[in-house]
Amino acid sequence: MHLIRQSFGRWTAWFMLILGLCLPFTSQIKAVQAEDAPSGQEQTTAAEPSAQETTPQEQNLTVRDIRVQGNQIIGTNTILNKMSLRKGVQLSQEAVNEDIKRLYGTGFFRDIRFDVEPYTDGIDLIVVVDEKPVVKEILIDGNQTFDDRKLRKDIDLLEGQIVDERLVVEGVRKIEARYLNKGFRFVKVSYNVQVNDFTKEATVLVHVNEGESYRIKEVKFSGVKAFSERQLRKLLRTKKKSAWNPFQRGVFKEDEFQDDLERVSVFYQDEGYLDAKVSSDFEYDEASNRIVITILAEEGARYQAGSVQFEGNQLFPESDIWERLKMLPSTTYSQRNLALDIDAIRKLYFAHGYLDVRVTPQVEFHRGESKADVKYAIKEGDLYFVDKVKIRGNTKTKDIVIRRELRIKPGERFDGDLLELSKQRLENLGFFEDVTYDTEPGSAPNRKDVVFRVKEKQTGELSFGAGFSSIDQFIGFAEIAQRNFDLLNWPRFTGAGQNIALSGRIGSISRNIEFSFLEPYIFNRNVSFGLEAYNRDFERRNLDFDHERRGVGFTIAKALNDFVKIGTGYTLERVKVTDIQDSASSLVFESEGSDILSRLKIFITRDTRDSVFNPTKGSVMGFSAELIGTFLGGDADFTILQANATKYWRIGETGVLEWRNRLAMSEGFRSTDNVPIYDRFFAGGLGTVRGYNFRRVSPKDDNRPIGGEFLAITNIEYTFPLPVIENFKGAFFIDIAQITRDASKPFEGRDLVASIGPGVKIKTPLGPIALYYGLPILHRDTEDKNGRFEFSLSRSF
Repeated sequence: MHLIRQSFGRWTAWFMLILGLCLPFTSQIKAVQAEDAPSGQEQTTAAEPSAQETTPQEQNLTVRDIRVQGNQIIGTNTILNKMSLRKGVQLSQEAVNEDIKRLYGTGFFRDIRFDVEPYTDGIDLIVVVDEKPVVKEILIDGNQTFDDRKLRKDIDLLEGQIVDERLVVEGVRKIEARYLNKGFRFVKVSYNVQVNDFTKEATVLVHVNEGESYRIKEVKFSGVKAFSERQLRKLLRTKKKSAWNPFQRGVFKEDEFQDDLERVSVFYQDEGYLDAKVSSDFEYDEASNRIVITILAEEGARYQAGSVQFEGNQLFPESDIWERLKMLPSTTYSQRNLALDIDAIRKLYFAHGYLDVRVTPQVEFHRGESKADVKYAIKEGDLYFVDKVKIRGNTKTKDIVIRRELRIKPGERFDGDLLELSKQRLENLGFFEDVTYDTEPGSAPNRKDVVFRVKEKQTGELSFGAGFSSIDQFIGFAEIAQRNFDLLNWPRFTGAGQNIALSGRIGSISRNIEFSFLEPYIFNRNVSFGLEAYNRDFERRNLDFDHERRGVGFTIAKALNDFVKIGTGYTLERVKVTDIQDSASSLVFESEGSDILSRLKIFITRDTRDSVFNPTKGSVMGFSAELIGTFLGGDADFTILQANATKYWRIGETGVLEWRNRLAMSEGFRSTDNVPIYDRFFAGGLGTVRGYNFRRVSPKDDNRPIGGEFLAITNIEYTFPLPVIENFKGAFFIDIAQITRDASKPFEGRDLVASIGPGVKIKTPLGPIALYYGLPILHRDTEDKNGRFEFSLSRSF
C-alpha cells in the first residue's frame, strides 16, 4: 500500500481516508487466508486488526519497524542513519517530508517513496529506493589532440562513484573549453550514460568531434575612426603569432576573444562613445586552417558631460566636492570617471565619520545633443564614533604587534583615511596573507566597533640552494630567517614582530656571512633597535686587489610620524686590502694592509609608498651622513654623504614607472688625504648601470678603475605584467651615471655613462628572479661597448 510520496500534499487527510478504506479489505484477506489454512496448523491472527476492532480514527501510528527495499549499493544502515524516524516514534507528515529531503540530499537516489503496513499495535514503515547507478567506466572517443587521461581529469567522476549527470555536463563543458583554447572553434562534445538496471552500473560515453584547429592569420578593424588601430590593438590578447614573443602563439581562443570584445566596448564607453557597438566577423582559410578576424565598430557620437550638480550635501560645500571630481562640465562623459567620482565623494564623507553615506548618480542623456547631465544625489547619514577596535585571526602574532600599527583609536571619530592607512601598515609588516576590516554595531546607535581580520602566513624561512649571477657567476646560498620573531617565546620564538636572520653566500668572487636582528618597537615604544654583524670577502676581479671586511654595529631610530624616521648608528669595522697587482695605481697601495674604521652615522628617511613590497605610487627618500675618524678610535678620517630618492607612478591600470636617484660624496680630512680605495664609489652591473661590467664604471689611472669621490646615478624603469603568464613582468629601463675622482669637482671629466634595455622579472617560490639586457649608449673611457645580460636571484622586486 503506497501511502506516502514526496509529492503528496495534505498528507494527513489522505492518510486517514486511505487507511479507513483499506483496513476492512485487509482483514478480509487475512480471514480468508485463515480459513483456507491446512487442518491442525496453528492459526495466529491475534495481531491482525478487524474492521470492527480498529477504526481509522483509532489507528496506532507508532512505528514498529522500518525496512528498506530496492537498495543494492547503499547499505541499509547508511540509509537508516540519514533518517530521523526511528522505532517507537509517532509517524508524522513533518518527519516524512524531512527524511525524504535528507535522503534526496545524499545524491544517491533517483526516486524515493515510503510505504506503510498497518497493524493493531502500530505500523511498519517500508522505505523503497531507486538508486542512481555507479560509474563502471568512462570511455572517450574521437579525441586526437588530447589523450584520454587528460580529458578524464575534466570530468570530476571516478570509477565506483555515484553517477552525477551534473558533473558529467560540467566535464563536457570543460573539455569543450580545452579545445576552444587550442583553436578548435567548431568542436562538439556529447555524452551518453548507459545503465545496466540489473547491476546498477553505468558506462559514461563521451564523444568528441574536434573539427579543425584554426590559428590567427590577421586581426583587422573596421569602422574605427576616433582612435588608431594601435590603441585598440593594445587592448587585445587575441593576436597573430609573433616571431619574437614565444608566448604569443596565434591560437584562437573563444573565451579570450569575447573578453577582448568586451574590453574594446568598455574602452569606447569610457571615452564617451555611449552608443558604440562592437561586433566581429570571421573569414576562414580552409586550406591553411587560418582565420582572419575583423572587429567591427559602430562608434556613434562622443558624449560630453553637460551640467554636474549635487543634491543633499549639507555637511560640505560644493567646492570640497568639485576638487575631487574627474568628470567636469564640458569634459568627456566617461563611465569609468563616473564610478571614480562616486567613490571620491563617498571617501570624503567616510573620512569624516559618515559611514552610511549613499551617493546615487542621476544621469539624463540628451541623444540629439550628445550630452549627459549628471546629478549626484547624496544621502549623508549619521556621524559615527569608534567604540572598540577588535582583532581576529591572529593565531601567532600578538595583539600588541598589530595594535601598534593601527591609526584608528577607540572613542575617536571614524576616519576612513586612517582605516586605510592602518590596513596598509599591517600589510607592510609582511606577516599576513590578507588584511580586511569591517564594522559591527557598538554600544550606542552612533558608535561602531572596528574589526580587523588578518590571515597569518609563514614568516619563517629556511632556504638553501645554488644559482648563477652575472656578477658572481656561480653562487651558493643558505639562510635561516624569521620576520615575526619573539626572543622570549620559547620554543616557538614567533609573534613579537622582531626580525632575525642568518645568511651565507659564496660566489666566485665574494663570500659573505651576515647576521641581523631588529626590534621595531623597544619596550613597545616607537623606537627601533637593530644589530648586525658581517664577514665579507671580495676576490680580485675588475679591480687590482682583494679585500675583506669584518664588522659589528647597531642602529637606533625613532619615527617622528607615520612617514618620517630619524636615527643614528655606529659600526666598528676592520678592512684588509691584500694581493695588490704590481701595475695597480698608487692610490690602491695607500690602502694596503689592515685598517680599523670607527663609523658614526646619522640618517633621516621619509616613506610614503602605498606598499613596501609592490609599490605603485608614493616615494621614499633618505639622507645620511657618516663620519669615520681617528678621534673615534679608528685609523682613517673621511666622511660620506648620501641622498636617495625614489618616486613611483601608476601608468594605466597595471603599469608602474619607477624613478630612482642616488647622490653620494666622500672626502678625506685630517690624516687622510684620499678616501681609501675600499670606500670609493664604483658602478656597473645590477643596482647601478646595467650593461656595464661590475665596478668598471669609474675614474681610471692607466685604464685601471680607482673609484671616485662623487657619484650620481639615475635609473628610470617601467614595469608591466606580461600577458598569458602569471607572475611574469616585463620591463624597460634607462640607467645614467656619473662618477668623478674629486668630490670638489663633481661634474668634471668624461665619466658620464648610460645604458638602455629590456628586462623580465619572475616571481618564484625561491624568490624573485630578474633578467635584464643592458646596451651601453654612452661608453666614454670604458671598454664596455657591447650589450650584456644581467641576472640575479633576490628577495623582492
